[in-house]
Amino acid sequence: MLSLPPHVHSGDLAAEPLAPGALSAGFAALLAAPLPGLAAFDGFALAEADLPWAKQLPAAAAGQAVTFLLAGRWHVAREHDVWVEPGVAFHARIAGRGPLYNPMFNTGTLIAPHDGPVEIARAVSEWADEDGRLFTPVDSYVQGEGRIEGIALFWQGDPLMGLQALAARGDVGGLVAAEIARLQFAPSVPAGWRYYHQFGDGGIFSAHGDEICCHTHKNVGVLQRDVSLPLEAGATIDWRWIVEELPADVPEDQALTHDYLSIAVEFDDGRDITYMWSAGLPVGTVFPCPLPFWTAIETHMVARSGVAELGRWLPESRNLFEDYKAHIGGNATRITRVWMIANSVFLRGSGSCRYAGIRIRGNGWHETLL
Repeated sequence: MLSLPPHVHSGDLAAEPLAPGALSAGFAALLAAPLPGLAAFDGFALAEADLPWAKQLPAAAAGQAVTFLLAGRWHVAREHDVWVEPGVAFHARIAGRGPLYNPMFNTGTLIAPHDGPVEIARAVSEWADEDGRLFTPVDSYVQGEGRIEGIALFWQGDPLMGLQALAARGDVGGLVAAEIARLQFAPSVPAGWRYYHQFGDGGIFSAHGDEICCHTHKNVGVLQRDVSLPLEAGATIDWRWIVEELPADVPEDQALTHDYLSIAVEFDDGRDITYMWSAGLPVGTVFPCPLPFWTAIETHMVARSGVAELGRWLPESRNLFEDYKAHIGGNATRITRVWMIANSVFLRGSGSCRYAGIRIRGNGWHETLL
């Protein structure tokens, strides 16, 4: 069982923003009369015993917008008050295959990639692949605790116009207003980068000139860029970063305190090394990821530690060949991806940083990523 050090509390004890059933009742009243632009709507709930993708909503056509408005809470470790917002745990897919959709916020709008019924599930880093095959054993999966309540709005046209028409009738828990704001002001993903399939686009990363900005609060995001470069002697990654706030104030090497900011490099054996800024672990500390899915995949190395250097642009350089040889020791021959990771789901704090000048270089070659 996951455990939390006794002196650590994972965040506030705020009450549920909406009482059970309030979302469904509220939207049933708002949608009692036909709404222009709304093709259909369907309420739903996900509880502990619901297996992945067993619940289906109406079918969507390729290109159709479906808005999800969510309430509830999903517990990672109830005994330690460690929980995630419903938007972190909620996932959808179309007709039994990916891509997976995870709003990360408690509101989101899916654009259907192909025709078929909308299938829903809950998971917190539990998918084995981009189609939503479960990694977690079923007997462990159904031991989860929580409830997610939601409504799906199937639009005939522009979802923003439909939501604005709905807002003119009223709102439930501020969810309609929140999705209108998200659609109007969502930051753009930097060109050439994409979010990892386990976690959705929660607006954590955004492009600003020659920088990638990161802000995380009670959520998680992994931004990835594909590369194909030789893992040879001298292969090195360079980057600059400025960290303004760390999402943890305790050591991050335990499962329930594993909130951090980092840049990572993946190799062609599926393993990766992630260079993190720790709140207190000494520089040079190396440890496997403490989370079950990631333990065999990810190796953490502390590149910076503490708060003394927060708010300053700092250059970094790591010899990937030597780090891989020393801390993974596998048979990889290629560098396949660069990741940026931001996690604040466990302690429910905030973290912010910016990256610039990312490049990988070797003997007579280099590739600039940012």
